[in-house]
Amino acid sequence: MKKQEILRHKENLSLKWVKGAISLLLLSLIACQSDQPGSQTLETSGETRDETNLTLQNATLEQSNAKGEILWKIQVDAAKYTPDRKKANLTAVKGNLFQDGEVVLQVKSDRGVIERDGAEIFLKDNVVAVDPRNKAVLRSEEVQWQPEASLLTIRKNVRGSHPQLEAKAEEGKYNAREQKLELNGKIEATSEARQLRLKTEQLIWEIPKQTIIGDRLLNMIRFQDKTITDRLVANRARVLLDKKQVIIKENIEYKSLTPPLQIATNEITWHYQTRQVYSSQPITLIQYAQNITVTGNQGHVNLAENMAYLTGGVRGTSETNDSKLYSNNLTWNVLAQTIEANGNVIYEQNKDPKLNLTGEKAVGTLVDNNIVVTNSDRQERVVTEIFPE
Repeated sequence: MKKQEILRHKENLSLKWVKGAISLLLLSLIACQSDQPGSQTLETSGETRDETNLTLQNATLEQSNAKGEILWKIQVDAAKYTPDRKKANLTAVKGNLFQDGEVVLQVKSDRGVIERDGAEIFLKDNVVAVDPRNKAVLRSEEVQWQPEASLLTIRKNVRGSHPQLEAKAEEGKYNAREQKLELNGKIEATSEARQLRLKTEQLIWEIPKQTIIGDRLLNMIRFQDKTITDRLVANRARVLLDKKQVIIKENIEYKSLTPPLQIATNEITWHYQTRQVYSSQPITLIQYAQNITVTGNQGHVNLAENMAYLTGGVRGTSETNDSKLYSNNLTWNVLAQTIEANGNVIYEQNKDPKLNLTGEKAVGTLVDNNIVVTNSDRQERVVTEIFPE
């Protein structure tokens, strides 16, 4: 009996020694892994193991690069590692993503996956990412974080918000180093106070520069409260959010509803808050309610005050009454339809009666052929030519 008890005691000692050795070996492996460059460290309040997986409960995970700089640090309710420890499935993720030792994104999601030994992180379901440097908030259903590239790839239904802008798209990429968001697919962006809405297929938002850049077909709408005042279509645009200004280029079609006016040119600067339009290139204005067209080499349109100012090679045409006016400069009240032309004025009227007037100044209305042409020099008379039928 004593001999059996001695044997049993020796077996228990052997088992305890083996378990102790295994535990010591695991701790040594974790310690060695933590000391290596590009390693992952963890803190946990509990862990469970089976033959193939390691599951951590209420864990804090941290990844550093070869220089020892922290890349990310997250807290999870649970982390289940694969046998090679290069991949882990996460639940209830919350933490920080770093660049050069600085937090660039604060993130949270319902689920996540650590891939390639921490070189990539996937966050899924109710993903929220906040850049504390510029207050931008990004939401999606799935994102991928690549620490070395400082790139957040947003795969499903991106929604971005900022005090200056709200935007949504099918997908996007956020360059955390440059603080630049690239959006793709069915984009809709709305400025602060919902004054300007923009739709396109590709857009770049440079957040620190307060600038939006679009190089695809863009549709823009301006609102006054909830009423549409202006519509615009163009191939390219640069929106300066801080100045409430848009620089628009190529195949521009601009339509003001009040006053009723269309603007066509290849480049304009649009101050959308004050409804000022400037163009240094040839510009055409069409008052479509009265069939009046005015063109010039450059112009300024103050839609808030219903005024247009054109300079250089100005030509005004009334299709209804078949009359034309040429001058160096023209001031046009679009709503009242009154004009004042200056410099080398030529007025042609093709009916009731048919005549031609030349002078230095003209005032009146084109829509009813009520034009008075004068000269500033009293010694020089206005030249009038009347053509009989």
